[in-house]
Amino acid sequence: MTIQHRWVFGLATGLGALSIAATSSLILLAQHFVEELSRPHNQLDTENFTWTLPSQELELPVSQRRSILFHTADGTLLSGDFWAQPQQAPTIIICHGYRINRTVLRPVAALEYKYGYNVLLFDFRGHGESESIATSGGNAEIRDLEAALVVARQQAETIPGKIVIHGFSMGASVALLLEPQPDVAAIIADSPYARLDEILKRIMHWQLTIESSNWATFMHPLRNGFHVLTSLTLAVSSIVFRLRFGHTLNAQPATSFKRWHARPKGLILQGYPPILLIHGVKDSAIPITHAYQIVAQAHVHNITMNTYFVDEADHCGAYGHNPQQYIQVLEQFIQQNLNQE
Repeated sequence: MTIQHRWVFGLATGLGALSIAATSSLILLAQHFVEELSRPHNQLDTENFTWTLPSQELELPVSQRRSILFHTADGTLLSGDFWAQPQQAPTIIICHGYRINRTVLRPVAALEYKYGYNVLLFDFRGHGESESIATSGGNAEIRDLEAALVVARQQAETIPGKIVIHGFSMGASVALLLEPQPDVAAIIADSPYARLDEILKRIMHWQLTIESSNWATFMHPLRNGFHVLTSLTLAVSSIVFRLRFGHTLNAQPATSFKRWHARPKGLILQGYPPILLIHGVKDSAIPITHAYQIVAQAHVHNITMNTYFVDEADHCGAYGHNPQQYIQVLEQFIQQNLNQE
């Protein structure tokens, strides 16, 4: 073998080894990310939890509240509470966000109960008191909401056909991912994402930036490659996630409207609930551009959508910015779509 051949062979071997090492590192990074994303009962730091919620919680008579355990179509055991009115009434299902649980939204439930609605609060899989299994941030949780709808329908206090879904953050996205249901009269989606992959990229990039903050100065140029690295990691993570859990990772509420057969403009058909989309213009977790994507897709597919965008609000911050206006917007939307006087 000539010196030139040896050099080419050595270079090829070195590049091959480097490629294998890089691929292995990428797979390990993807596996770590999937593990962190799907880990159950990993709660947000409550000290950094900045949502402003109603300050007073109504105390219900014991006779008007009951705990509920129920199973999803895939056998997951979920935990919830039903707050019943003394007589039949519309029912609001409250869907919490990622890494929080139903307890956080009890003040919201109390407020809506005060206005005369039954309320169903429940914990998504891997959250709160529900079964400790992997979470997905969207797709798997559709089964949880479907099961919650069955429970709401079964309650004697629920008026048939008058169920409203009120979701926050991940819970709002899950509500938009849900196939149209004949008993759902309206959906309130507060701060949903349009595409989960865009949020995951932001999270990965943020984590890499934080973890590399103590790097030596000469290594800082490597941080310019984080955008490429996050895209590659997410692509591998999607494969790892599907192999582990059997379904796709990237939930896309905006494009899910394609599955909702478009109706003629101006014609309201059963099964296509109107949507109230709420978002803070200064949302630092899920940028307002996600709301714009959802609105655009709803328009394309003739989905009735009202919007309430708050200029100074951060993530799920519309209520805290102006509680009276938030309540007024919600009550007007609900009353209009439940055909109540």
